[in-house]
Amino acid sequence: MLRVEFIILHSPFSILNSNVYFCTVKSAILKYLLILCVFCATPMVLRAQEFVWNADFDFRFDNREYGDPSKMIAPSGTLFGANLRPEAGLGWGYGHKLMLGMTIPADMGSENFMGDPELLAYYSFEGERFGTALGLFPRNRLKGRYSYAFFSDSYRFYRPTIEGMLVQYIKPDWFVELACDWNGLRSKTRREMFTIIFAGEARKGFSYAGYTATLHHHAASDTARGVVDNGLADIYVGLDFSSLWRDTELRFQGAWVQAYQNDRLHIGVPIMPGGYELELAMRRNDVGLRNTFYKGQNIMPYWELPYEDAEGNPYGENLYYGDPFYRVGENGFYNRLELYWEPTLKDGVSLRISSVHHYDGSHWGWQQVIALSVNIGSDMF
Repeated sequence: MLRVEFIILHSPFSILNSNVYFCTVKSAILKYLLILCVFCATPMVLRAQEFVWNADFDFRFDNREYGDPSKMIAPSGTLFGANLRPEAGLGWGYGHKLMLGMTIPADMGSENFMGDPELLAYYSFEGERFGTALGLFPRNRLKGRYSYAFFSDSYRFYRPTIEGMLVQYIKPDWFVELACDWNGLRSKTRREMFTIIFAGEARKGFSYAGYTATLHHHAASDTARGVVDNGLADIYVGLDFSSLWRDTELRFQGAWVQAYQNDRLHIGVPIMPGGYELELAMRRNDVGLRNTFYKGQNIMPYWELPYEDAEGNPYGENLYYGDPFYRVGENGFYNRLELYWEPTLKDGVSLRISSVHHYDGSHWGWQQVIALSVNIGSDMF
């Protein structure tokens, strides 16, 4: 009996059943271990991803009383509008984001309920030192000190989006940034345009030095020939004593502003107008002033040239994004004085009420501004 039993236990059929049994058990164990691992890892995966959102709202009442349009460089008028920019997306890893949103503008008194919406769609990375954005993203990501010679206050309000890319490297005492804004796709009536934007700054103690620069390439459309190169650079040094006193700003800055203009078809010879710019900024608690003085040549010499399109319209604001006062009058200088009240409000809300005075040596203009900004996001809550 013992021998027979021994033979039965070791028959090929028994060995096969035994192997199947152990394989089944092993498979079941592996399956349950896999389920357990997935169950345990799921919270970690969920923690590695998060839903992120931002919502920016800008409101601006801007009344410009510049007097006789035949004497003042810039025209009078009232800009009264609002801009809502909601966006949402997925954040993961250490600073990666994929965002989708929309810019929704509105002009008060317009026949339309709102202006033309603009898509926001971009990838963003914000690391300890390196940052980048690719796609259509908010202009307020720029960090440089861009003078009004580069971008006017109305341009910043009505063109809040950069279409292209941005790369930044930031350390506690210095930073550099490079951006490309592809703001014109060639068509029958629209010129091909893009703007390269540079900036950098270094600080040591109370002193700082830096540069900002743009190169705007204004190419042809299907109906308008010619290419215009519009370059502008600003090299500056300054002293900032704001850290000495609480709720106080005291800053002095001097700069040289240099332009490079070349209308290749209609002029053919590049010109390089320039001048110096001095700035004083003072603030105590909620009240402050900012005075900017420019002395030099007209850095927008092609403003009135009638070559923008086939109809003979001037280049104007299509070529130059800065404040038109930098065209300067016959006295060769321009002074901008802003007196403002900026109360401390709750997180994410800022209000600024300004009285801005423009003077070119012969004529004076007055600008009244009420600007409200709301910036909230998932990081706040």
